[in-house]
Amino acid sequence: MRRLGWIAPVAFGRVRLGTSGAGTVTVPRFAAGHIDELPAAHPDVDWEQLRTIRAGRPSPLRGAPSGQRVGSVRGGMGPGG
Repeated sequence: MRRLGWIAPVAFGRVRLGTSGAGTVTVPRFAAGHIDELPAAHPDVDWEQLRTIRAGRPSPLRGAPSGQRVGSVRGGMGPGG
């Protein structure tokens, strides 16, 4: 959704991984209200399907062009999906 331009971070923070200070990464932070608005802003997306995607599985949004609306992701990929 970030790649699509639907949402942007409001800030960045450092998060420590593990017990070592050497394992820190910078992560984006998003406003909860912006995330809550996504389903209304993009009703053509099957949000239930996205919520059930398991870790490591490809997103149905993976083929969507950056910065454009997705018109055919409800119920699967492609027209009539």
